[in-house]
Amino acid sequence: GDGILNNIERDENVLVITDGNNNDGKLLGDVMLLASSLNTTVSTISMEPIRSDVGVEIFGASEAIRDTEEAFIVEVNNIGENIPYTLEVKFDEEIVIAKSDDKSNTFTLNKKLSEGYHKISAELLNVGENDYFRQNNKYYKTVKVVPRPRILFVSEKSSPLASDLGNIYDLTTLNTIPSDLSSYLAVILNDIPSTKFLPYINPLSNYVSDGNGLFVIGGQNSYDRGSYKGTMIETLLPIKVGAGEESEKSDVYIVIVIDISHGTAEYVNVEKAQAVSVIDSLDKKNNVGVIAFNTVPYKVADIKPLSENKKEVIDKVSRLLFDGQSFFNLGLDAGNKMLRNVAGGKNIILITDGKTTYNKLMSDTKESALQASARGIKVYVVGVGENRNDEFLTSVATLGEGIYFPVDASNKLKILFGEPESKDDKEYLNKLVLLDTTHFITFNQSLDVVVSGYNYIIPKPASRMLITTNKNIPIMVAWRFGLGRVISMATDDGSKWNGEFLSKENSKILTKTVNWAIGDLTRKKNFDVSIKDTTLDSPLIISVVSGTLPQHEDLIFVKSDVNFYNAKFDPTRTGFYNFLGADAAANYKDEFRELGINEEFLALVEQTDGKVFDKEDIDGILEFVNEKSKRIKVDTTEYKWPFLLAALILFLGEIGLRRIWENKGYR
Repeated sequence: GDGILNNIERDENVLVITDGNNNDGKLLGDVMLLASSLNTTVSTISMEPIRSDVGVEIFGASEAIRDTEEAFIVEVNNIGENIPYTLEVKFDEEIVIAKSDDKSNTFTLNKKLSEGYHKISAELLNVGENDYFRQNNKYYKTVKVVPRPRILFVSEKSSPLASDLGNIYDLTTLNTIPSDLSSYLAVILNDIPSTKFLPYINPLSNYVSDGNGLFVIGGQNSYDRGSYKGTMIETLLPIKVGAGEESEKSDVYIVIVIDISHGTAEYVNVEKAQAVSVIDSLDKKNNVGVIAFNTVPYKVADIKPLSENKKEVIDKVSRLLFDGQSFFNLGLDAGNKMLRNVAGGKNIILITDGKTTYNKLMSDTKESALQASARGIKVYVVGVGENRNDEFLTSVATLGEGIYFPVDASNKLKILFGEPESKDDKEYLNKLVLLDTTHFITFNQSLDVVVSGYNYIIPKPASRMLITTNKNIPIMVAWRFGLGRVISMATDDGSKWNGEFLSKENSKILTKTVNWAIGDLTRKKNFDVSIKDTTLDSPLIISVVSGTLPQHEDLIFVKSDVNFYNAKFDPTRTGFYNFLGADAAANYKDEFRELGINEEFLALVEQTDGKVFDKEDIDGILEFVNEKSKRIKVDTTEYKWPFLLAALILFLGEIGLRRIWENKGYR
């Protein structure tokens, strides 16, 4: 990044010979955005590695609950020619994987964890002599395993869910809500009627506001069947009690915003197909408009009932031409403007891959989503392509109070905006759907559940609807309340309506729901030490919860909050470290991890209108530079003075004539 920044000027052509891996200094995306704004092209040369290398890395949880099973991924990357190696993985000095190979591979280690700190190491042994960097042949990882969190389960009846949760958590089961909740990290209320809920609404609200969790499970005595409607209970929950109504005329307004920036033919076809699929999934009663954008936004279709112009809209979308760069914020702003004067439910569906590393552009796009949300517009995002920027697109949808769909979105958008299922439909059964798969609770999960009953709830605007039925009946909704977290589940604990949710595969979502409600596992401890693993180019951050200032001969602690202290330590070697009884790991520098040609850099080159040349194509490089050196220069010549002079003469002449006429009149 720094190298390019120091060598670019306006209207220049820069050729960069690099692998594109940026390990320090200015962010590459920001520098390339500057180059593009200066009308400077950045090109590079396609290269093959002249050296070969093999390295290893470990991925997995850094913190877990005692007696739970965790999966750790050991990844071996082989760059250049295939180098033989023997992978040896140790878990607390016990060899758990020993395998030989000569190519890139991924290995999985599943382990049930006991309380305390655990050390995992992966080392490449018997490595071929062509391995260029020996520094990345060993990787270290630590896992902190905490005691079972103490949670409260309140139920007036025996519950199959309570039995399952008791195997994972330190579970206390009561039939009434106690007056003192301070010792619990989360509270689960199972089918509790309002008469038993309302007397404790103030202590529960204070409990959640202080950073704790609440999980309210439905059933035959709660929500619409438990007289929650219109009570103070609704102020605490992420829902209101009730059901939506169907009408012949829709007050739902949707603007589809399509990214038509430069892309490959395959990508263009995929995005067009995705856009058409989205349009097909919408209810014909909905009012739909279309915006396309690259460097500027274009109006493709005005907002009209889809029944009036569906064929026309699909035809226009299928004929869109793709070129230029992606200014996502301009697309969102245009959608916002189109929805400004309509009354009803306002929604934007953004279809894009989100590919950019320009921090300013990402920041502006998030701000546009936030502004849309402030005007009552929900921003839904549909990710397209294999190399989409899921993290960025998720944040845009979250700030826009919508949902990010990282895969084919048509089915889930049909649940939100499509025509309701008829009773003759084979899918009329209440099959559950993971609507928002970017939330902690639903991320990387699957669900195969049909419920036989549910409560009627309506999500509040600031909440996140995670699970619905295939008929768009909300089942699980979450939000933050003060410093804490609240989840509403509009079906029961598995005793009558929801038995399939308790199967081994499906119940993982319930466990993650409780974990999300709990939040920070250490917040009620009097003393705790947390250290994140690092690399040799970054310090270890030691965070301590303590009533007094911690003491250590190698550390200087600084108070960051009440009973919270931080210290830094710069590791000088790879391996394991121990501070105040807590283990941490330091690994090789990042520059030994990212090897080979960086595909993201090649994409950035294309966004500056540069090219990736073959190293032998000298003529092609010269031809490209000559072509790009032709600049259109606009010279302006001003001709306003003659017109101003003529106007002045006319003005003075008129004054002179008036004087003459006036003098004659007086005579």
